[in-house]
Amino acid sequence: MVSKQAGMLEQLGGTIEHFSGKDVRDKVMAGSGKVHNAFPVEMARWVKGAMERLDSLVDKATAARIMEECGHNCASVNKVINRAKARRSKHATVEEFLAAEVEKPMRGTRLVREGNVLYQYYTPQSFGKGMRCYCGLMRHLPAEEVVSPTYCQCSKGFVTKFWEAALGRPVKVEVLESALTGARECKFAISL
Repeated sequence: MVSKQAGMLEQLGGTIEHFSGKDVRDKVMAGSGKVHNAFPVEMARWVKGAMERLDSLVDKATAARIMEECGHNCASVNKVINRAKARRSKHATVEEFLAAEVEKPMRGTRLVREGNVLYQYYTPQSFGKGMRCYCGLMRHLPAEEVVSPTYCQCSKGFVTKFWEAALGRPVKVEVLESALTGARECKFAISL
């Protein structure tokens, strides 16, 4: 496994420990040391199992908070906040920015605006055959397998950070569909 995925697993373990303690972290992360050199499919299957363990050990709200925090961390590591602010700075108003984003969204994304709700779609299959998710831990999950919706709260956290940075204020984001749970693409509702 490349160092980026190892770092992602370490971050996941640290976030679990922060919100739920060392005992829960140890149980969820059981076997993570064995996947450090795993093939991408094996990694995705291990993460799938980790989400099942997380769901069985903590309440739904705590599991969601853990994964949202992972998404916030991912947004920071990948400099999403800087990109969002840079994209926004090219437009005089928020409305102009939103119209431009809908017209020409970032690659692998499409946007549809309906009043005060912006629907953001992730289309990972547009990047390559078999890609299920943009996350390096889950992109190679086999097509016939699904993962707990808990995992997708990470993307919710990532999307939230982007739009909050771009708009300069808090936003509410909801995961409506996920390619990892069986949908064709991921769909988020962003309340503007």
